[in-house]
Amino acid sequence: MIAVTDADVAAYDRDGVVCLRGQFDSHWIERLRAAIERDLAMPGPNATNFAEGSTAGKFFGDMFMWKSDPDFRAAALGSPAPAIAARLMDSTSADFFYDQLFVKEPGTAHPTPWHQDQPYWPVKGWQIASVWIALDPVDRSNGAVEFIAGSHRWGVNYRPTPFRKGHEIKFTSSELQQIPDIDADRSKYDIRCWPMAPGDCLVFHAMIVHGAPGNDTPGARRRGLSLRYTGDDARYDPRPGTFRFPHTPDLDAGARMTCDLFPKAWPPGE
Repeated sequence: MIAVTDADVAAYDRDGVVCLRGQFDSHWIERLRAAIERDLAMPGPNATNFAEGSTAGKFFGDMFMWKSDPDFRAAALGSPAPAIAARLMDSTSADFFYDQLFVKEPGTAHPTPWHQDQPYWPVKGWQIASVWIALDPVDRSNGAVEFIAGSHRWGVNYRPTPFRKGHEIKFTSSELQQIPDIDADRSKYDIRCWPMAPGDCLVFHAMIVHGAPGNDTPGARRRGLSLRYTGDDARYDPRPGTFRFPHTPDLDAGARMTCDLFPKAWPPGE
C-alpha cells in the first residue's frame, strides 16, 4: 500500500474527498472482480437495478455482501481500506459500517443523482467516510463519480434523493430541504472528478455532495466497491427518515457504532 500523506489528510479535510492512486494491488483487484462477478451471477437479497423503469441498460447495486461472501468480508476488514479511512478521518479507530456495490454496465444512461450519504444513514458524527475502489478504468464517459469540493462543510443536511425511479415517495415526508439542481448551473460549483485506474480509490466524507453521470460508452464497464467506515465520534442515530438496514444492530441510540454488525476494522486485532 502506498502511504497516505499529510497532504492527502489536509486535502480530505479541506475538500471532503481525495483520490489515492494504487492503494489496492493486483491481488485485491482480481479478488474483488471475481467476487463482484459471483454477486452479479447470483445476486443477494439486497440487490437492485437502479436503472429499472428509467433507462436501458443495467445499473446494478447490492449491499451487505460481506455477511455471506468471504472475499467481500476480507476487503472490508483486512484490505488497506480501514487504515486509509482511519488516517483520513483523523480517528484512532475505524469500525466497518457496510459495503455497497455499484456496477454501471455499458450503455446505461441512468445517472447517480446528486446527494449526500449521511442523511440516509442512522449515524451521527463527523468521522464517517467511504472508500470507493475502482475495479475498471474510469473516466466521465463511463460514470466517474463527481464531487462538489468543500460541500461537506456547507452545514446543510439535504433530503435523501431516490436512486431508482418510483421510489420518490420514500422521502417526500422528509423535513430536510431538497438538494439544489446542481446540473442547472454547474459553473457555480467546484466540481471535481478523477480518471481512475483499477486499484485507485476515492475517499470521501459522508456529508459531501456527489453524483455520477451514466455510462455512455459501448464497451467499458464501471465496477466500483464502496466500503464505509465510522470513527471515534460516530454514534448510532436511528432517527426517522433513514433507511432500514437488512439487519438491526444491537445498539441503543447514542451508542458507539462498534458491534457484531459494525465490527472493529482498525487497528487490526482489536
